[in-house]
Amino acid sequence: MRKAKGIAFLTLSASLASVSSVSYAKTEKHGLLSIEQSGIASYYSDRMHGQRTANGEVYDKNALTAAHPSLPFGSLVRVVNLSNNRSVDLRINSRASHSNRRLLDVSKQAAKQLGFVQAGLAKVKLEVLRFGDA
Repeated sequence: MRKAKGIAFLTLSASLASVSSVSYAKTEKHGLLSIEQSGIASYYSDRMHGQRTANGEVYDKNALTAAHPSLPFGSLVRVVNLSNNRSVDLRINSRASHSNRRLLDVSKQAAKQLGFVQAGLAKVKLEVLRFGDA
């Protein structure tokens, strides 16, 4: 039983490592952990416009918001498209599904500013600027 749990843990760890990478750094100003992650981002389609997000607010395709699997709602993140170096600051207001294997789902406006509306997906780096309360 113990061996099976160990194998399951290693399998899960390896699969998560292949999806995104995470690094932690202590910030001198606040003594808190800062998080940087890299992975694949997608954006919400127009049909999601007006639907409720996980935190209860209405999704606006023109707002600068994003869904992340685990960051607290209200967190502010800087997202950089690694193929063109364009960046945008986004507020986390929803949950990205753990099963879709993406780091982030962004609003259509964010995808425009990051320059990947045509492609639909982009390899991005995410840096947490401020952790939310929720």
